[in-house]
Amino acid sequence: MIVVLIALLVVVIGLAAAVVIGRIPVTTMDDPTATSAFEPLPEGRVTEDDLDALRLDQTLRGYRMSQVDGVLDRLRDELLSRDREIERLRAELAGRPVGSASTD
Repeated sequence: MIVVLIALLVVVIGLAAAVVIGRIPVTTMDDPTATSAFEPLPEGRVTEDDLDALRLDQTLRGYRMSQVDGVLDRLRDELLSRDREIERLRAELAGRPVGSASTD
């Protein structure tokens, strides 16, 4: 009986060693994900391609808040700038001075 247990122990240790050194492939783990360094939005106008190319670093519970906050601040500023430009152009078309209240 002892011989069978020793033989079984040798087989188990041999299998564990084969898995550790890679002789027996284990496919239960996912392939590692490729990561790239965070690149903030470029200066100037934000385009659709800029947003498509945007990649934020992932952390244990989501994305890095500093990166998300930076992108949201940048998009807010861009939208505000475009809204002001639209208001200015609408005022020019209507013949009103820039900054007067619109009644659209």
